[in-house]
Amino acid sequence: MQVAEIVSWLGRTSFFNGLDKDDLTRLAQIARVSTYPADTVLFSQGDESDGLYSVVDGIVRIFLTADDSRELTIQLFEEGEVIGEIALIDGLPRSAGAATLTETRMIFVPRQSFLNLLDSSSQLQRQIILSLCERLRQTNDQVNRAVFSDLRHRLLVLLRQLALIHGRIERDIAVVELDLTQGTLAQMLGASREAVNKQIRALIKEGRLSVDGHRIIVHRSTRDA
Repeated sequence: MQVAEIVSWLGRTSFFNGLDKDDLTRLAQIARVSTYPADTVLFSQGDESDGLYSVVDGIVRIFLTADDSRELTIQLFEEGEVIGEIALIDGLPRSAGAATLTETRMIFVPRQSFLNLLDSSSQLQRQIILSLCERLRQTNDQVNRAVFSDLRHRLLVLLRQLALIHGRIERDIAVVELDLTQGTLAQMLGASREAVNKQIRALIKEGRLSVDGHRIIVHRSTRDA
């Protein structure tokens, strides 16, 4: 990608869409573009921040790692979203890890170069504050869903979200066209593989789910109408 293409792309992201062309150009000039295979770890929980990532295409999962090495996927990031902004700003170790779920192309902005630009642009400072406030609201929503929803509901919501990102949604079905194991779904939901398997089997029996090769199909129920 040329500088002009990076400017255009960053201007469409949720994190930088309030910047003027001059600041976007300065940002694009310090950025680089890379493509990563599926299952590439971009950074791990506790790592020092080396920069900020913006997803051009593909899917990145954000995960927490327990002391016994178990992983919990807490969020999926797709096209137009920015990753790693918290450690980028405060300089503390990464609060979560990030890994590609599919082949992913990303724009990377090095930390020190970004901080130098931040010091010289009041508009960028305001934009960062607004973007972090929006991220906090999203985190609060996610916590509410995790606390107040049961596993069955969270599984159906996750599959619909995956269909939006990597599949399609039609009038009566949502199709996830992604080769996901039950173990991966369990990580995303913070549940055991056995519990997820039990829910999937029950939903298939009820006619709410069907599996066709690597595709998972969520069928609309009369209660969803």
